[in-house]
Amino acid sequence: MIRHIFIGTFKDDVDNAIKKKVLADLRAMREKIPNIIALEANFSTGWVGSENSVVMTVDFDNKEDFDAYIAHPYHTDHVARQGAAYLSGYVAAQFEL
Repeated sequence: MIRHIFIGTFKDDVDNAIKKKVLADLRAMREKIPNIIALEANFSTGWVGSENSVVMTVDFDNKEDFDAYIAHPYHTDHVARQGAAYLSGYVAAQFEL
């Protein structure tokens, strides 16, 4: 199993309505992109690290399913474009369970 972790930091001028839309669109990937086993997304609590961030984990059976997720049009044409517009930066990593 593959776990993908994403942490995106919002630009300072992004308002709460946009942040909520970004979160909803991240969560929608579960329904729009096939072969996602589990997806959790929410805003960072800020207890340690950034408090102006959105955090997501996504689980896949294998690397091929992860690769299909990365290349899926909803991810490339919608979610990634939002990231470019509203995030000042991000960190992504994957590991095998």
